[in-house]
Amino acid sequence: MRKLVTTVAAVAAAAAGLTVAAPAQASTSACDLVTAKSVGYSASMLYVAVGLEGCSNSVTEVRVELQKGASASGPFTTVAETYAYSGGGAWFDEGTGCGYYVGVAHWQDQTETTPTPAYYCN
Repeated sequence: MRKLVTTVAAVAAAAAGLTVAAPAQASTSACDLVTAKSVGYSASMLYVAVGLEGCSNSVTEVRVELQKGASASGPFTTVAETYAYSGGGAWFDEGTGCGYYVGVAHWQDQTETTPTPAYYCN
């Protein structure tokens, strides 16, 4: 099961335009936190692809919130939170209901939000 989740995370991150780095010693100098354009949906789950750009061999955990709003303009409230490795995705179980979703990633003093709200009904 863990191998399946890792494979799905790699595919989702690749589809979102992020590369999945091999585990290595974290290097945090000059890293920029990035997210995919929007929240994705795969395997009956919502996901947010996250990464750190500009650092060499950086694999570290990023805190990710899934936020939901009644309209694309918000306001958005946090409905779930988890951690993801940079270069991968944060996965959220279905059952959060219909609405517009954004992902908010936090790492050190940086915060990035997926720029395009995505509508899902699950």
